[in-house]
Amino acid sequence: MRASIVSAVVLFLAATSSATAFDARDLEKLTSNSSCGGCDLRGAKLQSMDLKEAYLKGANLRDSVLKQINLSDANLIETDMRRSDLEKATLVSADLEYAILQDADLEKALLTNANLRRTDLRGADLDSASVEGGKFQEADIRKANFKRANLSQANFSDAKVTDVNFKRATMIGAIMTKAELNNANFTRADLTDARLDEADLRHTNFYRANLRNTVLSGARLSNATFWGADLSGANLRDANGLEQEQLDVACGSRETVLPKNLSIRDCGA
Repeated sequence: MRASIVSAVVLFLAATSSATAFDARDLEKLTSNSSCGGCDLRGAKLQSMDLKEAYLKGANLRDSVLKQINLSDANLIETDMRRSDLEKATLVSADLEYAILQDADLEKALLTNANLRRTDLRGADLDSASVEGGKFQEADIRKANFKRANLSQANFSDAKVTDVNFKRATMIGAIMTKAELNNANFTRADLTDARLDEADLRHTNFYRANLRNTVLSGARLSNATFWGADLSGANLRDANGLEQEQLDVACGSRETVLPKNLSIRDCGA
């Protein structure tokens, strides 16, 4: 009986899908046992399906509809999901290492503790996504959108994060050591206790950002904007390219550590 139902679902999806590139046999295999490594599922409509712990390593899910799908703890290593719709998808603790998510829609997706190391997220939309504890080491995230996202405790070390929008993102305790962050937008972002040591932050916008106790030692800060930013307790020791005029529009505290001959007004003054 179950096999008949699965077959009927597969035939219906194949018949109604506007993108017929996927292999119907692969789709049936996936819906039968949640395992389809290397399968061709291009353009498949899998919205709202429960594929927790699914095995999809190396699968082709390009241009697929994956809204509200459950892929928690799934193996998505090297999976191609470029341009796929993953709005409100659940990918808690999913393994996405080396996956391709270029231009994917991940708005309001849940990716807590997901492994996104070396993932291609160029141009991806993660507006309001929750990626607490996400692992982005060495990922390519250029021109992605993380507006209003929760990235607390996320690790972006050695990642390419140029031209990324972090406006109003919550990034408490985030690690961005040695990340390429030039031209990034941190307007009103909360970077309390974050680590941006030795990061490339040239031309970065920290307008009204919360940088309390943030580590910026050794960072490249030429032409970065700190208008209205709170640098209380921040460590900017050995920061490169930082000028007094950049600090004149910000505030800090007695505990703020600055390069020699630079000063900052107290936020409580």
